[in-house]
Amino acid sequence: MGRCLTKKAFLIQSPILFLHLLISFSSGALKPDSRGVCVSKGGRFPPYESAGKPPNSVGRGSKDLTMCCVFRKKTCCSPAQTNPAFVAVRHLATYGEASQDCLHLFELLECSICNLNVGIQPGPPRICASFCDKVFEAFKDAYFASNALTQTIVPCGVNDDIICVKASNWESNGTSFCEAAGFSVSREELCYGSKASLESVVESWSRDSKKKTSFKTETLSCFKDLLQ
Repeated sequence: MGRCLTKKAFLIQSPILFLHLLISFSSGALKPDSRGVCVSKGGRFPPYESAGKPPNSVGRGSKDLTMCCVFRKKTCCSPAQTNPAFVAVRHLATYGEASQDCLHLFELLECSICNLNVGIQPGPPRICASFCDKVFEAFKDAYFASNALTQTIVPCGVNDDIICVKASNWESNGTSFCEAAGFSVSREELCYGSKASLESVVESWSRDSKKKTSFKTETLSCFKDLLQ
């Protein structure tokens, strides 16, 4: 299984692209909060290894995140969360007949569990309704199946499902799709999928003065430009 710098075509290669997509397809706000401890999400989401502890940085190596690496500076995630997400994206690419936009958005959606503020909120990841609408628009022709164990819809192939149908046959709008996939949906300010939800990422990168490289300097500059 690949790491964050995987060459697999279905994963978002650049953290700049990750942020650009998250900003472009959202309008809510998730207020940064440096306090709080990690709270496991329940449902289909594996429990955090750091549950009950404050979010922390994830080092490179065997404990590195499989994807969602833009959140590694401060997150509740470990490979326990990102490995299943990686497999789900891979199956969506292999069996789901998903477009590239669909795959990118699915990765953004799955990575919500690694967002700092999502990690310290109780309950399932809280997704902005506007983001769910964009997700569903991109997903509606991709194939999903029902997982009887978690009672959620998942990309076909994850559990060798017998019945695979288009997402538009399972649900009719973004809110119901996100909820059927195991997320909660919010039309209020505190939700994932917004420009404001990226501010804590930029702040974290700005504070980190170690191992400055031309790539990191350029990336941080692009992060700040995207948040203007």
